[in-house]
Amino acid sequence: MILSMVLAVIGQFLFKKGVILTNVSPSIKSIVSSIFTPILFFGFLCYGVSAVLWLFVLKKFPLSVAYPSLALTYILVLLISVIFFNESLSIFKILGVILIFSGVVLINIQK
Repeated sequence: MILSMVLAVIGQFLFKKGVILTNVSPSIKSIVSSIFTPILFFGFLCYGVSAVLWLFVLKKFPLSVAYPSLALTYILVLLISVIFFNESLSIFKILGVILIFSGVVLINIQK
């Protein structure tokens, strides 16, 4: 599960970095040519491998546990956004991360 989530986060990071570095516009030609730039291509590759791994996660864990656990990726994306893209970190984002983490912990508690 963790590897699937980490690859999804890496894919999102590469997507963001890729659209910053490319001149993608909402035309078919621009989108197709952008997809094949190395950074976006590897972003899609990471995301695709993440999706395949997720199939094995769904086989092993109940959906009611697995899917909410994906919320941890929001926390990782927030940290990457702050570190690599100099995005702001507000008290509301910190509180949101605490709430997300608490929710995932509560869902994963086994009796």
